[in-house]
Amino acid sequence: MKLFLPATFLLLLYFFPLCLSAQESVKVSGTVRDAQQTLPAATILLYNAKDSVLVTTAMTNEDGKFNFTAKPGNYYIQSTSIGYSKVKTASFQLTSSAFQVPVITLKENSKQLGEVNITAAKPILERRADKLIFNVDATPSATGLTALELLKKAPGVVVDYNENITLAGKANVLVTIDGKQTYLSETEVTNLLKSMASSEIESIEILNNPGSRYEANSTGGIINIKTKKNKTEGFNGSLSLGGGFNKFVKSDNSVNLNYRKKDFNVFGSYGYSTRKYEETLDLNRVTPSATAPVYFRQHSRDTSTSTAQNFKIGSDFFLSPHHTIGFLVKGNINPYHDYSYSQENIGKSFEAPDSILRTPSSTSAKRKNFTYNINYKGILDTAGQELSIDADYSTFNGGNNANYLNRFYLPDGSFFKDGQIYRNSAPSNINIKAIKVDYTLPFTKKFKLDAGVKIADVKSDNNYIYENNLAGNWIFDNTKSNQFLYDEQVDAAYTTLNLSVGKANIQAGLRAEHTKSTGNSVTTNELTERDYTNLFPSLLVSQTFDADHTMNFSYSRKINRPNYQNLNPFVFYLDQYTYNQGNPNLKPEYANSFELSYLLKQKYSVSLGYTHTSDVITQVLLQNAATSSIFQTVLNLASDDVASITINFPVTLSSWWNMNNNILAYYKQVQAPNLNGNDLNSKQFSTNLYSQNNFTLTKLISADAGLMFSSPQIDGAFKVKSMFNADAGLRYNFPNKMGSLKLGVNDIFHSQKARISSSVAGNVYSLEQYGKSTSAMLTFTYRFGKMSVKSERNRTTGLDDEQKRLGGK
Repeated sequence: MKLFLPATFLLLLYFFPLCLSAQESVKVSGTVRDAQQTLPAATILLYNAKDSVLVTTAMTNEDGKFNFTAKPGNYYIQSTSIGYSKVKTASFQLTSSAFQVPVITLKENSKQLGEVNITAAKPILERRADKLIFNVDATPSATGLTALELLKKAPGVVVDYNENITLAGKANVLVTIDGKQTYLSETEVTNLLKSMASSEIESIEILNNPGSRYEANSTGGIINIKTKKNKTEGFNGSLSLGGGFNKFVKSDNSVNLNYRKKDFNVFGSYGYSTRKYEETLDLNRVTPSATAPVYFRQHSRDTSTSTAQNFKIGSDFFLSPHHTIGFLVKGNINPYHDYSYSQENIGKSFEAPDSILRTPSSTSAKRKNFTYNINYKGILDTAGQELSIDADYSTFNGGNNANYLNRFYLPDGSFFKDGQIYRNSAPSNINIKAIKVDYTLPFTKKFKLDAGVKIADVKSDNNYIYENNLAGNWIFDNTKSNQFLYDEQVDAAYTTLNLSVGKANIQAGLRAEHTKSTGNSVTTNELTERDYTNLFPSLLVSQTFDADHTMNFSYSRKINRPNYQNLNPFVFYLDQYTYNQGNPNLKPEYANSFELSYLLKQKYSVSLGYTHTSDVITQVLLQNAATSSIFQTVLNLASDDVASITINFPVTLSSWWNMNNNILAYYKQVQAPNLNGNDLNSKQFSTNLYSQNNFTLTKLISADAGLMFSSPQIDGAFKVKSMFNADAGLRYNFPNKMGSLKLGVNDIFHSQKARISSSVAGNVYSLEQYGKSTSAMLTFTYRFGKMSVKSERNRTTGLDDEQKRLGGK
């Protein structure tokens, strides 16, 4: 009953607009050119002639042609392109099934060549041949969210109870920032995303099946987070101030500055956020014993307080019109404090405990991550030869100090005895060096070669110091303490051939990677060495039948190496009966992925996908019958097969209501023989429904409402129950277009609750985790300085894969 109202609301919002949109649309087409030639990549903006409300957007193809559909009515078009002044057409009326717009001729901007004023908003979702782009600024309800919370709004992306990210039902997703890998473990990537504010993010790019040019360490696909960059000449910037609350007050503040002249560009940004968050976990379990099972009912509540500082400063020097050298420094400082209280009822049944374990604990930590980059990009000749070089150095310094007090009480609440009283310290230091070179050689206009090499070296030093409190004295415990050193070098080379034949485009690539790693558990004198080489082919075939119909087929082979912290054999105790343990024997997993997609009218798409993954790296919760404890670890499961269909369809309901919908349905099978003494063969058909509605209320006021529903699904050895979420937002743009005010409300129905159970026979537990996810945030943004856009160098760095794998809990 709790989900009946929101689920009904979701179904109405999905199907009611389809009835409204049954009115016949008119096909609109045309050409954009200058005095000499047609113009590719020119922007087309269709406005309602009556109230100048933006109806839809389009972009010209390589022949300067565009097409889209619109309902009958009176309209006009505004066209822009980099280096040209904008042009507004005369009003025209759409009545028949097709309309040809007279040729639009743009004139070069002689005063400020390379500049164009952009006034139109981007669509929420953009579909490209190999990616889906989620534009953050087009979603007012995104205000005040962290990057991790923002991912929950992206189509096909699921963030589970343990903050693991899956994409289209596939785990082990590579998260990159501005096209570069963080080299952090999944846990540290999660912490980094929680410290990033949505005000710093321009868009999220989702690549289900990336090619050979991208990092091979991405069996679950790639999610690239693009941060905001100033692209304007002269001095300009923006200031964002945000405040809100869930149960507690939170804030997000940031400033971006840019100064650009003909020969150089200097830019920088700084963000500061504060958050306090409360999370509750309920865990019920029965120990695997046929004769005397023990029943545990655990209720715990965590209250965490954190601040985050993110900064970026860099410069580009334009040595000539075709050669640029740049420098970039990025940093993240994220201290946090956590207080937890756990109560565990223990007995022969859930209803009749014979003892109670109460565990208050406190944790304090500080993480620092700095990245230094120097880069070069050059266009070597008029034929289009390009060379780019990136050299990176990154450091991560972190760790936490925790104190635990376990005490047993009788069922009536009276004190019985002390349990284990201990504390631990876990410092971690990681250093990363990487260099990559990319080269492009066009043989003809329709045939080119891309090639590149990359070397990445990672050194990790993790220490774990465990001390017991005995008679008031802290005693070092060498049986539970350990130092773990990990060194890894990955040498990679790739080549990709791009060939256009008529209206078909073929991209075939091959990537080779050699990995050499050493894991050294100093305290236990355990050494794990690996040395292996793999080939990763990829293929992308794109066929354009006409302006309205495009089909793509892609294949790739990928690897997912164990992250550094999962290889660490440390045992992290949460209480006397709950702990987390690494696995130094983890092997890499390998995935073969296929995808067939169809794009209609450059906006409607259907994709069929299949991925087979072997030696699947996955988190599991298992029980130890001898100690009655439950522990989380990471294992290699035998295989994971996912077959999926994804449908994306925007709907224009009226001049003031636009809707973007995404439906993901997939069938998943996970197999693992002899998992904790039992065979696992888990199967599940699942769906994810996503709908984002944008409303243009007036010229200055807009709103949005987002809905997401996930049906029951499986994740490794977990069964996950259904989940529903609804967000809404309101935006006011100031008349001078220099500022805006945004209000966002998230998790309106307080329905984001993770409910987990086990897929493994004999491993009986159920888990429910939820927090104060219902929140409201008000953000003021002010832009100052020159607002005309200068075409900017598209630059990424060499740290594209390794930071995902650093880390620590």
